[in-house]
Amino acid sequence: MHLSKWLRHLALVLVPGTLVACGGSELPEVGPVDAVPEAHAALAADVTVSFQRGVSPSSTYAGVSDTWLQEGLPSTNAGSDAVLRMDRDYPGASGQSANALLRFDVRSIPAGATVRSVKLTVNVTNRTSGEGFFLYTAGRDWSEAQATWARATSTVTWTTPGARGAADRGASVLGTLLPAVTGPYTVTLGAEGIAAVQAWVDNPATNRGFVLDANTNMDGLDLASSEAATLAQRPQLTVTYTPGFVHPGLHVSKAQLDFVKAKIAAGAQPWLGHFNKAATGSYANTAWTPRPVQTMQCGNSGSTVDIGCYNSRQDALRAYTLSLLWYHTREQRYADAAIRILDAYADTLQTILFINGDVSTHNGPLQAAWLAELFPRSAEILRYSGSGWTEEKAVRFGDMLKRAVLPRIVNGWAGGGSNWNNSMTNGVMNIAVYTNDKALFDKSLAMWRVHVRETFYLTTDGAAPVPAPDQRNADGSWKSGALLSSWRGQTEFGTTRVNGLSQEACRDFGHATMSIASVSQAAETALLQGVDLYAEQETRIIASAEFMAKYLVPHAPNNNGQLTIPVDSWLCARRSEYVKKDGQPVPNNTVEVQILPTWEIVFNHYVTRRGRSMPSTGALLPRVRAGGTATDLQMSWETLTHAGVGSVGL
Repeated sequence: MHLSKWLRHLALVLVPGTLVACGGSELPEVGPVDAVPEAHAALAADVTVSFQRGVSPSSTYAGVSDTWLQEGLPSTNAGSDAVLRMDRDYPGASGQSANALLRFDVRSIPAGATVRSVKLTVNVTNRTSGEGFFLYTAGRDWSEAQATWARATSTVTWTTPGARGAADRGASVLGTLLPAVTGPYTVTLGAEGIAAVQAWVDNPATNRGFVLDANTNMDGLDLASSEAATLAQRPQLTVTYTPGFVHPGLHVSKAQLDFVKAKIAAGAQPWLGHFNKAATGSYANTAWTPRPVQTMQCGNSGSTVDIGCYNSRQDALRAYTLSLLWYHTREQRYADAAIRILDAYADTLQTILFINGDVSTHNGPLQAAWLAELFPRSAEILRYSGSGWTEEKAVRFGDMLKRAVLPRIVNGWAGGGSNWNNSMTNGVMNIAVYTNDKALFDKSLAMWRVHVRETFYLTTDGAAPVPAPDQRNADGSWKSGALLSSWRGQTEFGTTRVNGLSQEACRDFGHATMSIASVSQAAETALLQGVDLYAEQETRIIASAEFMAKYLVPHAPNNNGQLTIPVDSWLCARRSEYVKKDGQPVPNNTVEVQILPTWEIVFNHYVTRRGRSMPSTGALLPRVRAGGTATDLQMSWETLTHAGVGSVGL
């Protein structure tokens, strides 16, 4: 390790209040809070779509194929008939059979959707009695224009004539048709029918439709076919489904990446400059050897224990940088190097230790949060960009995230809406999207809605900020001392000049900026998945960003340096009682400013997309882009993902 990196590493481990030791000894050593209640629906609402030739989803839909097979004319195709006939005695008194084939093209249901219910509606022209007619899955491909009693196509015979062999149809009954009258008749498919349609959605090549047949019924059933002259009488399949996750749709979308890729190819700034910074920096090393450990242990509060912590953060940053370089160049060496890192962690990491009250494991939850913010970004890009990463290995990586990382962050952190909780929320959402876990995604939305209100103060909140559950009394008021402690000596609330203050601003602007980063990144992911968290807290987030930016623009040093500056008497009035630097109390009425490599996402959404006014943030952004580093934990390469993308892909 180079000396400069070693010194930075040492500082991150040893000095309370530095950026990486984000919990610091100042926070109470308490365990995770109780699970956040799930609230609000995730993704889009359930969608119901009907498939009916010439009617829906549109009048141009022609995706229904059907025909009937007759034993008495084993070489005759009936694909153009306006009727579908099923009978165990057709023609009458012949003892011969007739049955039907029916298939709907359901490819307009998006990939990843979860099928909830399926109904088949037909128009009965000749009712039956006695035994019902049964619906099975067809087991082999067949042609509407070629299928006969003897053949599925002109070149393929049925295993057993009439599509009655084990390879011709499934063994399970998906639904039963037993109409008592003529006219419209609907059958609701059970679990096995839903599973069949789900399989067609997941893999359209397996959609061979249905076989309609009876075991013994000699009282025939006739249905209008998809060639019936009256459109409303044609067979209709109605499917209700829950839309799946958009991929890639974690932190950044394909459309956004393609936008940036085009800007780089055109030599446009700031994209090309940041691409060159990534491509020539140490994180682009394709020969890098990852350094995972089986059991990770991360100390703080005076403990110097670091077993795999710093190394894993560096590995995660390298994997992310390499993944972006792969996407923007399509040079396989970048993808292979990133995959090697992810596979190493999938195969090795089993747990991140945390024992409440043990300083040698104190930062375990925070470490897990950072890894959950970074690692899934790389995995999402590689998995859905043709990188050569096998699906089996991509799934194994997701298993590792849930096994080793998720348990440390899924229930948040006691003490309110600090950067810990916001990083955890962002990480939980990332894991949810990557692993296609809708219940977990719902939980991350609920976490975001709670913690963003605890983190950023608005005067509309009242005379005091919103306390976390463990910070308030039964009547909702703050517990004694909790407000001053968690807001690091801020005493004034309720006035317009405090509007937008972040909970950790009096600690230092670095930690407050980390919350802006995690909150905006999670909101971006949610928006890509159809949930607009940005809109829910627009006033709050804009106010907080502008509050910090108005101090950062005129005062913060270049190249990500830190500087303590004096401020008015109403701001951080008792800071010295709650914040120490190098073991010494800091002065009251001061703040420590620092520009970190974020801000692109929040500015792109509210200004470029929505046209809102954020003048101070706008003035800050050029300084962010010109900063000495473009990577700092979750705040990494935002210019290469979100600069100027606007509403592309939404």
